[in-house]
Amino acid sequence: MLYPPLHELQSKVNSKYLIATTAAKRAREIQAEPDDLLLDKYTSKKTVGRALEEIAAKKVKPHVESEIM
Repeated sequence: MLYPPLHELQSKVNSKYLIATTAAKRAREIQAEPDDLLLDKYTSKKTVGRALEEIAAKKVKPHVESEIM
């Protein structure tokens, strides 16, 4: 079962695509710098799970550039 639950993540970020891309980017950052963690305790042992936990805790937010058309 996914932790944190998808509905909890979507209450923080309204797009599944943004959740996935933000988690992937943060997971790569965690792999590169394992000592650069934002939470004191994690449920997940894997980097993607840890990135999702950080998103749920509002420690990581997606970077969205707005374009004027």
